[in-house]
Amino acid sequence: MLQKAFVIVAALLVVSAAKLPKLVLDDNYVNRVVGGEVAKNGSAPYQVSLQLSGHGHNCGGSLLNNRWVLTAAHCLVGYKPSDMQVLVGTNSLKEGGQLYKPDRLFHHNYVSPQFNNDIGLIRLAETVQFSELVQSIEYSEKAVPANVTVRLTGWGRTSADGSVPTLLQSLNVVTLTNEDCKAKSLYPEHVDVGHVCTLTRSGEGACNGDSGGPLVYEEKLVGVVNFGIPCGLGYPDGFARVSYYHDWIRTTMANNS
Repeated sequence: MLQKAFVIVAALLVVSAAKLPKLVLDDNYVNRVVGGEVAKNGSAPYQVSLQLSGHGHNCGGSLLNNRWVLTAAHCLVGYKPSDMQVLVGTNSLKEGGQLYKPDRLFHHNYVSPQFNNDIGLIRLAETVQFSELVQSIEYSEKAVPANVTVRLTGWGRTSADGSVPTLLQSLNVVTLTNEDCKAKSLYPEHVDVGHVCTLTRSGEGACNGDSGGPLVYEEKLVGVVNFGIPCGLGYPDGFARVSYYHDWIRTTMANNS
């Protein structure tokens, strides 16, 4: 039964890390985000996994440069830098890649449960070494249009009560106008100018663990996974519209370099 609240697509949220259940990885669930497919190795070299110490994958994120990661605010609220590590350079949660420690966490004026201003930044303690499998992504300063195909990637669950896939998943989805998003959403009052929504069909979309991860259009980052009605039930998924937060992102990084 759907509860009368937006259900976060973060795998784990603002509670003590010691109380968090460890997410179970399942090699049998490697064919969808919900409804997607395994991402080709190196096809999303900007994608990172935010790992909670002792509990594994929690949220996604995107490398903006060799020191900064963009993610959702609700993936950071209640945590300290020492609570997490950032995994880069691999499509697999079981092997490969490099772990980096954050030294600062920043989030906008996040409002829960509306998911307004649900965007955050992680500053890494040391610079990331770029390679074929580790690259930054440019974020768009222009709003992504409606009715275009965009790419979602993440290690989110394959269903609301499913397992976390071992391998990174990829799914093409279609953007909506905010008016269409409100019309098709169970909670239209939670959609504001800082959001962009996507919807293709029932059986496709973001799920728990995809939060903070990238939505990409024409090779630029345009969205950060915020919320959904888990998972892939035919309602819009909501993303922080990166262009709307351009000034906050730029200023935060410049003032804390």
